[in-house]
Amino acid sequence: MAEVSEYETRYVSDESLLLEATSFAISLMREDDRDIINPVVSLLRQHGELDRARASLAAALPTMHSTVVERIAESTLVRTAQDCIKRGSKILGDEAGVKDRVLSRLSKHFHIEEEVWGTHWSGRRLRIDAVLTPIDDSGWKTKRPRLGVEFKNFRGFDPTFSIKDYTKWWSQCHDYAETKFDGHGHMYVFSYNGFSHYRQRVSKESSAEFAVRFWGRLGVGELQPTTDGWPRKQCLMFVLNGTTKVWSEVRGVREGSRMSMERKFGSR
Repeated sequence: MAEVSEYETRYVSDESLLLEATSFAISLMREDDRDIINPVVSLLRQHGELDRARASLAAALPTMHSTVVERIAESTLVRTAQDCIKRGSKILGDEAGVKDRVLSRLSKHFHIEEEVWGTHWSGRRLRIDAVLTPIDDSGWKTKRPRLGVEFKNFRGFDPTFSIKDYTKWWSQCHDYAETKFDGHGHMYVFSYNGFSHYRQRVSKESSAEFAVRFWGRLGVGELQPTTDGWPRKQCLMFVLNGTTKVWSEVRGVREGSRMSMERKFGSR
């Protein structure tokens, strides 16, 4: 199918539409919307991008069966949306930009220490993006709980979806969960939007649920952009095992009032 690959490389979308789609993707990222790809695909579809890709492919490869044309046109539409998201990610800012925006919001509720060093059990010195402690810990079961946070510019991950992007990130977080940080000790580590972004890109929900629960048992949770309260409001939330809502930007301490935030090792 070399001719198909050549077509996909040659196909060029309307630049004004790409700019609009990129701007739309940026607005979703600013809102910390977890589902970016589907709304951008819908926007492109509404503006006739699928029809243009379908017509262009049919003209370039007239002998190809219509079902194959449709499948490749859909793939081209998704790839175009992914390119817009990647462009938007670069415009919006890198990993440091994401970190600054999120930590600025959390600074109303937590003391924040950035770039904290610690010693892994292997003896290697490691540095995590941030360690958070509540300004008011009266509602927490654990007094002066510490929460580690690690950021990645996940919007810039391979648009064709590479599981390697995610496993490298989660493995890094697990290394931090096994690290004794200077002045803080061991702690749960939360990847910013790490599992939610993965979940929206995999076809099997069971695969995503396994990943969330498996890494949760190893001390890795998620700082999740989501909604909470009633009426529902956009917020940040610390979550373990996919379902244990530790703390919410809207409602404050939740399961953190009943569960210990001290790391567990061995039998769980």
